[in-house]
Amino acid sequence: MSVKAMIFVDGSWLYHSRQVLFESLGEESGFEIDYKRIPDIIAQHMAEMMDSEVDVVRTNYFGTIPVNKQGYNPAKQRAFYEFLTMQCAYDNDILEIDFKREPNTRPDDKWVNVALASTMMHYATIPGAFDVAVVVGGDADYIPLLKRVRSLGKRIQLVCMNNINDKHLTSAMLLTTPGIQDLPPLFLDEHSDDIKLTRSEKKRACKNCGNEEETTWAGPDFFCSNCRSEHRKQLRTCDTCGKEEETTWDKPYFYCSECRNKHRETEEG
Repeated sequence: MSVKAMIFVDGSWLYHSRQVLFESLGEESGFEIDYKRIPDIIAQHMAEMMDSEVDVVRTNYFGTIPVNKQGYNPAKQRAFYEFLTMQCAYDNDILEIDFKREPNTRPDDKWVNVALASTMMHYATIPGAFDVAVVVGGDADYIPLLKRVRSLGKRIQLVCMNNINDKHLTSAMLLTTPGIQDLPPLFLDEHSDDIKLTRSEKKRACKNCGNEEETTWAGPDFFCSNCRSEHRKQLRTCDTCGKEEETTWDKPYFYCSECRNKHRETEEG
């Protein structure tokens, strides 16, 4: 009989940990992560440690996304979360941070911790939901959670990063506190080569206009560069004259085309 594993990914932690993956392969500019491979690598590690087949029954991903934030277009981030759901079979739990209702708010990674903890406890109380809870994260905040889940008869697998180059991404307390893990931790940076996504370019037809374009995008829907630019446009107010104009400019400040032209004419004169 196979062992049921359920994965809980701290998306904020994983995002901030990417540089360690890059540096482990000597990549200065970084690379794309193959999120489809992460559950497979975890299952393989656990199977070797437990000498048993491992069935990953669900991969839960927790993250945040800003909405109504001046100068920020969430389209790319939404597309990433959709990719995790549609292409990688992740179950996403994403908090929308509404800057219109809360203009002074800040992205709160603690929400991710709480959402992950409450979801894990929920599934831990459902008979037969999983045998092993896999935490992809490095915060000491999870220690009380892991103790409670183990008290319910579940086992724990930690998936984290080595603390290298003065980047302390994994809490020493999380790694050394007794009674919170049942298997040796899996360090993702030791598997960077397997996680690195490699894509080959191929010609695809735009879903919107039909034009063909070379791309490495492997998702089900493809849009050419022109259509993506149109989609990214938003209505913004000029900081100088107050005129509204459609633009793809995403910086905090914005000047309409008329004011930009006047500024150039002044410089040239």
